[in-house]
Amino acid sequence: MDRAVQVVRAANEFEWSWTAEDLPAFAASVGWTLVDVGKEYPGLVTDFEVNRPDTTAFVSVPPAPFPRGQLNHLDFDVTDVVLDDPDVKPALNAVFDEFVQRVFETVRQRPTGWWVEPTRGLRWDLSSLVLEVTVSDRSVWVGLINPAYQQWNEEIARIVEQQQEDEEDEEDED
Repeated sequence: MDRAVQVVRAANEFEWSWTAEDLPAFAASVGWTLVDVGKEYPGLVTDFEVNRPDTTAFVSVPPAPFPRGQLNHLDFDVTDVVLDDPDVKPALNAVFDEFVQRVFETVRQRPTGWWVEPTRGLRWDLSSLVLEVTVSDRSVWVGLINPAYQQWNEEIARIVEQQQEDEEDEEDED
C-alpha cells in the first residue's frame, strides 16, 4: 500500500502531456518497467508485491475520436486479484477504506465523485489527472485518467442517458 500511495503522489505531481511519450518518464519516476513499447497497448510492470503487477496503458488508435497516441488512462492493482472467493470481500473493503484515506491525506482534496454499484469507488478531479480508486469482489485498483478522456466519457454517458429518457417519455405518451 505504501508504494501505491507513492505512485498516486508521483502521478499527481507528474507533468502529464497525456501522450504515449509520457510513459517512459512516468515509469522511471515510479520504478516501473515499460514493456511492449510501440504496441497498440503498451504495458507497465509495477514493483508491487501482487499477483498481477502488470498494467496496460490505453492509448488512442484510429478510429478513436482522439489523436493517435493520446494516453487515455492506465490502471494498476493495489491488491492481489482474487477470483471466485467471496470470503475476501471484507478484507478488500478494509484495504480500500484504508487506501482511500491515505490517498485523501496525500492529495489533500476531498473526492469529487463516488459510486457504489456494481463496484465501490471514489474519484478525485485533480489539476492534471482524474484519479479513481475502486474495490470489487476481486481486487482494489487505481485508475489514472486523462481529464479530456474523462470529460468525453461523461458526455457520452450524458447523451445515452438523455436518449433513454426521451425513449421512456415516448413510451409513456403511447
